[in-house]
Amino acid sequence: MLLLGDEELLPAAQVATLEILHSTIMKDPDGATFESRLQVLAAASEADGASVAAAGRVAQVLLGAWLEAQTAG
Repeated sequence: MLLLGDEELLPAAQVATLEILHSTIMKDPDGATFESRLQVLAAASEADGASVAAAGRVAQVLLGAWLEAQTAG
């Protein structure tokens, strides 16, 4: 999970991954809330700063996996 494609994520993105998981999965009461938070984070870009953009890339990967799991189930 700490890889984006074949590229190892920046340490900041690794920290962001843990923060995203902790702040969403651990606190969200339902899947819809989790998904909406990931969508907001996934919209981040380089214009928001390097660390936020890295978190956005992580959120994109997590959101893709989440949506795939929803359609598979």
